[in-house]
Amino acid sequence: MEDNNQKRKFGLIPTVAMIVGIVIGSGIFFKTPEVLMATDGNIVMGAFAFIIAAISIIFGGLTIAQYSAQDDKIGGIITYCEVSWGKNIGFLAGWFQTILYYPALLGVISWVGASYTMGLFGADSLLTSGNLNPNVWLLAFAYLVFFFVFNTFQTISAGKFQSFSMFAKLFALVVLGVAGLMFGNPSSITSSYNAYPTTIAGFQTALIAVAFAFDGWMIAPSIAHEIKNPKKNLTKALIIAPICIAIIYLLYYFGISAFVGSEAIINGADPLAILANSLFGDIGMRIVYLFVVISVLGTLNGIILGYIRLPYALAIRNQLPFSNQLSKINKKYDIPVNSSIFTFILSIIYLILHWCSLEGVMLYNLTIFTGLEVDSLPIVTNYLFLTIMYFGVIFKPSKVKTTSFVTRYVYPTLAIIGAFIIMYAGASKPQFNIYLLISIGVILIGVLIKPKKSV
Repeated sequence: MEDNNQKRKFGLIPTVAMIVGIVIGSGIFFKTPEVLMATDGNIVMGAFAFIIAAISIIFGGLTIAQYSAQDDKIGGIITYCEVSWGKNIGFLAGWFQTILYYPALLGVISWVGASYTMGLFGADSLLTSGNLNPNVWLLAFAYLVFFFVFNTFQTISAGKFQSFSMFAKLFALVVLGVAGLMFGNPSSITSSYNAYPTTIAGFQTALIAVAFAFDGWMIAPSIAHEIKNPKKNLTKALIIAPICIAIIYLLYYFGISAFVGSEAIINGADPLAILANSLFGDIGMRIVYLFVVISVLGTLNGIILGYIRLPYALAIRNQLPFSNQLSKINKKYDIPVNSSIFTFILSIIYLILHWCSLEGVMLYNLTIFTGLEVDSLPIVTNYLFLTIMYFGVIFKPSKVKTTSFVTRYVYPTLAIIGAFIIMYAGASKPQFNIYLLISIGVILIGVLIKPKKSV
């Protein structure tokens, strides 16, 4: 493996900002109504779904921190899988995230950002007005182009934007959550428990929606080799960020639910639009949409920032075809440019697949894509790889070098329980068998194309 020759350019705050900025993005805004619809308006059961997901990422972060505290090699999650279970598992985790996980997220999030941008300027979009607008897809493509170029040629500026977007989105969520509780009906939160019974299937569906809203926290380790004092700063970030995310999410969820009410949300009302218009009027609504756009673009920026490094991490191990080209660092920009180009192309492919599943089905009768949820595709398998790492802390203590009973058993056990619940809920989705087959197919392709000799 080549030695890392990239500069240490990110401190604690940009690292925390990366995690918070990636996780708090589009999901909380457009998945909150899905949670309440899934629980049939039961706010308390929706909160339980948030708490379970929060437990999963908080203790997942505490568990992964055991790895980051002792190893800052290039690759992050790839490296941690290698430490606990060997190079083959590390490769499969990196390959899966490179080919399926990251680009699927980027395809959906670029579309969400473009949709809310259209809403900001009063134009139609499926998310904001319920009407189709082909210009949304052009803008989504433009966002991908801009942020890939931004993260390739202005890496330090991309990190600063990540910090700015984090504070902007935290401000917006706190204001909306507090305002909703102050001017809404907080008693409706508890009364909804008996008024709106929830089915087991509905609760499982809510868990998957929440899992998407919490997704992405494990991306930060991919830039461990570019973090200043990573054994200290990355470890702290993996603990601080998930706790902040859980608190902010619950505040926003309770606030928006108390103000708008379960019945209105179940009937299809946009809770964000109702809250913003009621409190701040039309101008306030535009301001809220502006913060939403900044929030989503911060997520897009953070995922790209981490994703660019993944093929590079595999290439320096000679685990990909054309590894020599993908592992080259551009000395001027301190970035693997070929890896950036490769990840950009994959992201565009998934944006096209997302178009096929929406407008392709509705306008052009592309029925083969009916029911395809690009954003749900990689979640269960990704949690499987995370669970493998959690087990590594318990069963490979000599390699992970945990320091106490709590860090070796309690943290990973709670992380495993949270991950199992989310995976079980994901397995209950109607399209799960198809998603699983696709994931297995992607992994098998990786096994077949992996060069025989790796570092």
